[in-house]
Formats: sequence, C-alpha cells, structure tokens
Amino acid sequence: MRSALAISLLFAAAGSAACGPANSAGDRVSVLGVDRLSGELSAVEVDLPGVDLTAVRGPAGVFSQGGAAPDCAVRRKVSGALVARTVRCVTLLGQYAAMDRARQFLLSAGAEALPPAPVAADSEVPGLHYLSTIDAFTLGDGPRSARVPAAYNPGAVVRELSRRQLRSLAESHAEDAEGIALFLGAVASSDPGYLAASDPAGDPAGDLDLARPLPAGAPASAALAGALWAWADATGDLVSAARAVLAASRAVDRGAPVGILSLVIAQLDGVERDQACAVFRARASRIPACP
Repeated sequence: MRSALAISLLFAAAGSAACGPANSAGDRVSVLGVDRLSGELSAVEVDLPGVDLTAVRGPAGVFSQGGAAPDCAVRRKVSGALVARTVRCVTLLGQYAAMDRARQFLLSAGAEALPPAPVAADSEVPGLHYLSTIDAFTLGDGPRSARVPAAYNPGAVVRELSRRQLRSLAESHAEDAEGIALFLGAVASSDPGYLAASDPAGDPAGDLDLARPLPAGAPASAALAGALWAWADATGDLVSAARAVLAASRAVDRGAPVGILSLVIAQLDGVERDQACAVFRARASRIPACP
C-alpha cells in the first residue's frame, strides 16, 4: 500500500517543472502521512519551511542512507505543492514530516528545542528508534500488515522523540522516563491505544491501551503512563497535562526517589489537585503528595 500511494503522488506531479533544492516558507510538500480524519495512510500536503528537501535534513533530523545524504530531486505539482521524483524519496520525506510534526507537538508542550539528530534511514527494524548512547535515530519501513507503518504513527514517533528529550532523566529514573514518553505519544495522537495501529496483530486483548486495566505483570512505566493518561483525559485538556508532566520531569531530583505523580500534583491546587489525587489513587499506589 505504501508504495502504491507513493507512486500515485509521482503520477500526480506529471507535467510539472523542476525546482530548487531547499523548501522556502509557504511551499507545501506532498508526502505520505496519516490523514487526520480517517487515521489511514494517504497522500497529504504539509508545510516544511526551511527544510532541504533534496538532502532530507532540517530541524527535525538529518537523514542518511548507507552513510550518505539522500539525493531527492523534487518538482512542483499543478496544485503548486512540491513532490519528490522517486518513490523512495516520497517515503523519506513523509517520514521526515512525521518527525517534524512530532517535534512541533513537543515544542508546544514546553519541550526543549534540541538540535537535529542523525537519522539512519536504512534500518531493518521497522519504525523510528532512539539510541541514547549515540544520540541518534534509526528508521525503517514497516512492519508489514500494520494499518499504519510505525514511522508514520504520530504517537509512536512522539514517543521516540520524547525519549531523546528525557535522556537525562532516563539515566537515573528509566521507568519514569519511559512512562512519560509512552504517555506523551498518547497525548499527541489523542489515542491511548496508539501503538496498536502499528502492530500487525492489532490489540484484541487491549494490552496496549493505556485507558484499560493493566494486564498482570505490566511494567512500572505502563502503570505510570496509564495513570497520567487517566488524569489528562479527566481534565479535558491533554496538551496542558503534557506541559505539566514535562515540567515535572525537569523537576526530578536525580538522586532521590521522588515520583513523577507527586511532582505533577505539586503544580496543582484546589479542585484540580483533588481531582488529580483521586485519579492517581485509583490507578497507582500511594501518592505522597496526596493526603
């Protein structure tokens, strides 16, 4: 399906003229992406100002294949949008656009504006994966038969970019960092079960859904993410909840076992504090910040 959609983009560009290597402000780019209404992979037009389209590099990351920058010639469609000339480059630009969208979400939630990291876009492992030891990403197509390839899944991509944001926290509180990243992916996609879309088997038992009771033996990170999602959903303001959680992650004393939930509670008062305490008690163990 992905290749067929990419090929359709190329046919749609027939009769257009070649353009320069870099995208300027105001230019739209035709890529593969997840349609916001249907949730399916389709051809979409996005804004990627300041991105070098031919080399697939910009604020979200610096792509490479086989150790070298991609060579992606582009041209302009009749509609005025830009499109890559090859199927592979349509795919790469779609994957870059997913990273750029994730980056914009994290910035809106108060994350740090990190410099672009290297992205090895020829991995055999499906999806985007952050490697903290070298501060870089690997990126691969697939998995096959998934409804949405992992590299285009908004929540999955946000989770990986969040792992980079939280790499310092992960050094001393790995489960907290992983739980926050899992939670931020749910907020970005407005879907507590976002990982199922990129799992070929789906999620018939609901084990990947943060809104459902956790299965026996679930990791502490999943418990944290589930508690945070329950609270964020109850507030009705997912982005504000994400801001509070990111602020809590920055307030963690790296040498003390202070929980993220207590640091979230510390930012609230009145009815909001009481609501959060009630939700956290129902989904987690005792919260020191709650009487």
